[in-house]
Amino acid sequence: MKSPITDRLGIRVVAMLSIALLPIGLISLLQTGSVVEKAEALTRSAYLGQTVSATERQSDLIHEGFASARVLGGALVAMRTNKFTCSALMEGFIRSHPAFSLAAYIEDDGISRCNSRNMPIDARQTQTFKDFQQEPRPLMNATDMGRISGQPVMIIAHPVYEDGRYLGLVTLSLPRSNARFDPDFAGPTRPVDLITINTRGEVLLARGDVEEAAQRLPAFRDLNSQLYRQFSSFRAVDKSGTTRVYSITPIVPGVVFAVSVWPAEAGMGNSGFINRSAMAFPLLMWVVSLVVAYIAVHRLVIRHVRMLRHKMRRFGATYSHQEPGILVAGRAPRELVQIEETFDNMVERITRDTAELENNLHEKNVLLKEVHHRVKNNLQLIASIINMEVRISKDLLTKSTLRRIHDRVLGLATVHSNLYHTARLANLRADGLLEDILDQVVKSAMPADAAADVTVEVEEVILSPDQAVPLSLLATESVTNAIKYFGRQPGRDKPWIHIALLKTGENTCRFSVANSKGAPLDEEEIPLKGSGLGRQLIDAFASQLGTKPEVTEDDETYELRVDIALSRKGVVNV
Repeated sequence: MKSPITDRLGIRVVAMLSIALLPIGLISLLQTGSVVEKAEALTRSAYLGQTVSATERQSDLIHEGFASARVLGGALVAMRTNKFTCSALMEGFIRSHPAFSLAAYIEDDGISRCNSRNMPIDARQTQTFKDFQQEPRPLMNATDMGRISGQPVMIIAHPVYEDGRYLGLVTLSLPRSNARFDPDFAGPTRPVDLITINTRGEVLLARGDVEEAAQRLPAFRDLNSQLYRQFSSFRAVDKSGTTRVYSITPIVPGVVFAVSVWPAEAGMGNSGFINRSAMAFPLLMWVVSLVVAYIAVHRLVIRHVRMLRHKMRRFGATYSHQEPGILVAGRAPRELVQIEETFDNMVERITRDTAELENNLHEKNVLLKEVHHRVKNNLQLIASIINMEVRISKDLLTKSTLRRIHDRVLGLATVHSNLYHTARLANLRADGLLEDILDQVVKSAMPADAAADVTVEVEEVILSPDQAVPLSLLATESVTNAIKYFGRQPGRDKPWIHIALLKTGENTCRFSVANSKGAPLDEEEIPLKGSGLGRQLIDAFASQLGTKPEVTEDDETYELRVDIALSRKGVVNV
């Protein structure tokens, strides 16, 4: 039976070493993961710093705009009814702050009568005015074309209150060209885009195209969350489904902030390589350790064990003495060499003992065959003496009795003759034995000049000597009785006898003798009366075989059957 692969020494060594290296691999992964996390945090902090640096100029302008809008709103409360004084204030602001293109105070009806252009401006359709109608609060919007300047501007708006009552709003227009980013990125990685947005997610300013910039913003983030009110960096999926790394720089918390968009690999820095190294290093260490351990075990143990196994198998298959000292020549460890020496000593003893046993067995077989041969000769001698007595005897009954004794003796002699010629004394082929016995019994018991049909049907059946002797005697008696009492059936010229030895199962066989009944061969002959001795002998021989004879008889046929259970050693084919 083929053993499973898990029973092999090499596989078990690899499995045990894998378990031993598992804690080291886990520690390595944990430590490397911690290093990767710290490296990623440092990388993101660096990119956050670069974002702050790139938006510094823009952030100053926006802070200045919101501060100025708040101051202007407080100053114009007293002069809001005098549009000339109010407009002069706005014009003075623009002259002192050239980065801004327009300063205006929009009353709550949506009309600006006080502005740096000193002209009425209708702002009722602007998004900024609509937002203030819903909720007056500081905000920053953008438009691709300003109503007055006609250029893309960002609008800073701040509400104006008097004693808690909302009066209107101050707006400052900051052209996008004046609030451009001032990037000075160091390192191999550059951001995909720099974007300034308000809390509604509207793009106010972008380093690239404004329309494309909107698709690069996070798809599932609440812009009013605390995450956008502080400096932070995170990984998210943009609106196009691409993973990005975002660095958030609040310019005016809760109002406007700058976002730098980096490739997904940017937030990792070299962490991708570190992560792969973290996984590869313990794996490589595990593979190298297993290879080294397997080579060591194979060189020190497995190959020597295989040599010893082949040596044992060859001895088991051929029983021939193998060359000693194979492992010594292969520089095997001392323990394995000692095992080989023990095996060599055992082989030497087994070989010597086997040779001695075979010699003794051969001598016993020769002696036993000689015994069978001498017994056969003695029985044949006795049969010859009985035959001489038959010739000189004048009494027919005496002759018949001596002839039957002669047949029995010859049957025993035939058994011993077959045992003498068989290759294995423990087994004897019954088919050949019966053919020899039946041949001589039929010739001896058949009346002179009698014509009869004799059929013999035997199969190859192996018997032990203990079964062969009673079966041969049983066959002699039953055939002799069948010849003694057979007769011609009506309509047939000759009587018949059928003798059979057939297998009925794997360990059973049946011996049967059937003869015809009818008129005797000699019409004037007086029918014989049996003494019953033959039937007594048949019962005795059947009893020695461990069975009983069965007789089936009718007006025309007489049949005797004996079922025999073969012994286990008797069914071995030779």
